[in-house]
Amino acid sequence: MRLFIASLVLSGCTQTELSQPYNLDRIRLLGVRADVGEESDPILGTLAEARPGQTATFSALYYFPEDTDYGGAFWFGCVPEEELSAGCEVNESALSAFDGLDENSTTEEFFAAVEAAQDLGVLGFQPLYDPFWTIPEDALDGLSEAERIEGTNAFINVSLFSSQEDTGGFDADVFDGGMPDAGSLEVGFKRMPISEALTPNHNPDITDFIVAGEALDGANGFTARTGRTYIIEPVVPDGHTETYSFINRSDETVFRTEELYFQWYTEPGADKPEHFASFDQPLSLAPFSSVEWTAPPEPGLITVFAVVRDRRGGMGWRALKVNVL
Repeated sequence: MRLFIASLVLSGCTQTELSQPYNLDRIRLLGVRADVGEESDPILGTLAEARPGQTATFSALYYFPEDTDYGGAFWFGCVPEEELSAGCEVNESALSAFDGLDENSTTEEFFAAVEAAQDLGVLGFQPLYDPFWTIPEDALDGLSEAERIEGTNAFINVSLFSSQEDTGGFDADVFDGGMPDAGSLEVGFKRMPISEALTPNHNPDITDFIVAGEALDGANGFTARTGRTYIIEPVVPDGHTETYSFINRSDETVFRTEELYFQWYTEPGADKPEHFASFDQPLSLAPFSSVEWTAPPEPGLITVFAVVRDRRGGMGWRALKVNVL
């Protein structure tokens, strides 16, 4: 099992280039979200920024094509001593807790290994256990009072892999079968703020869509005609665009309002690039957050995704099913 996980995290991979970045025709990791604490503020939403000692749970928005089975995800986190550009360096010793586990291991043995691994940065290995992290109490040690308010960034690494096996439990063929094909991997990382900020960041959420001027009122999709273009606008609650304080270079406390931006993705809905569903542009900025989406010339059920970010580590997303006739 240890060899399998290590190969996922430490190995590189090659991917086939997409015709357009917004077209979903291979495994994609589209977003990673942290939710801190168990309660959601009725106006602001869930916390995305943690203090030392608080616990965060993590979720990912990922895409697997119809011909590729979801295998799972490996999660690793760290608070680097220096600013990093590509996430955490995974120490293979962090995986030694899983030595000896196999299909005959008990639940108690597995979770004992999980607890030992978490001390070294392993946050989760799905589908066996979901990722969470209690931020180290010393995460801000060595910073001045002003620096502790501004905080630092933790890094969350995620590795997705595909599998033709059922990984709902211990499976020797899955864990001892070695490295999956290189093309089946997608690796990414997220920066997560840790601070003692007076106005910690919250996650923005997309709660609805407006399509062709009509709100969907919570419906999960709409019907489109082949080849036609539709204006799609995401709906975000007013409170999820936050005004926050920060300390500038002159040690003055100033206030700023978030500027949300949206990234858009679509299933192609066709076999040839010239027939793929398309956006006029795959990025939109609030308050002009709508995009033009053109349906493929072939009928079928496809999915559109919108991912919202607030430039401070907060993130949310929503899927939209489109029945193309």
